[in-house]
Amino acid sequence: MIKLILTDMDNTLLPFQQPASERAIDAIHQLTEQGVFFGPASGRDWDSVLESFRGDSRCMQTALLSNGKKIYAHGCLINETAVDRDSMVTMAHMVYDLPGVYVSGRGDTGGFISGTTRKNLMGTFWGSKRASELCAPDDIPEFPIITAGLHFEEGSEDVDNVAWGQRVREACPKLDLISPGSRMFDVVPRGWSKASGLRVLQILLAIDVNEIVCFGDSDNDAQILRAAGHSVAVANANDKVRGIARHHIGPCDEDAVGHALEDLADLGEDAFEKWDEAYAASRRGE
Repeated sequence: MIKLILTDMDNTLLPFQQPASERAIDAIHQLTEQGVFFGPASGRDWDSVLESFRGDSRCMQTALLSNGKKIYAHGCLINETAVDRDSMVTMAHMVYDLPGVYVSGRGDTGGFISGTTRKNLMGTFWGSKRASELCAPDDIPEFPIITAGLHFEEGSEDVDNVAWGQRVREACPKLDLISPGSRMFDVVPRGWSKASGLRVLQILLAIDVNEIVCFGDSDNDAQILRAAGHSVAVANANDKVRGIARHHIGPCDEDAVGHALEDLADLGEDAFEKWDEAYAASRRGE
């Protein structure tokens, strides 16, 4: 019996910069009315994810946000894990002279951008939207930093983000960097992942691993997919995720997760056989 369904958001449930479909939201309502726990497992935080669900908080009564650093159950925040501030300061100093590169962070009382000049920041698309939060590395706020990132935007095309990610890991042993599938990294405490948050949910909700379905597409989903009894990759997932997944469905831009949620609501565990047969047929070219 399926008791918990978790899904990554960007490029898994959601096509680029689009909200969840009405199909997906209706299926989530059906599942929760059946007593199934549903939630996003995202690197983003509450307000951003809520907007993607068109403001419908019923879709977020269970949630793993900020890559599992914020855990919600029954609509309540039950756990919050902060990133080491001194390590964020070190990272900001390291990347300061790199064009198009900056670090970001956010806590419950505010946010910041650092590790770059105002001129460089204004040349980026996403970073420039938060220019009012720019601060020097040593002035990164003292509040608990929950959501954090290392960004490689416009101007950084000649910067090797993978090599710089490794340099940061070596210089900041309390941190890890996880790629969500783009030229940025989510920053988490070393050893932390969405799977860490899942373990907390399992204990709290008394759910067995074989009662969990999890959808994903990129490296920051890898560990939670390994931890779920029924791991599902969308067709646009990277090779690593496709190799991990037990089940495979269509691409994000065809609302594959929305259709899959409908199947789970209508068919329960029989949905897995439907997906597996369709995937096998696609592999045969039928």
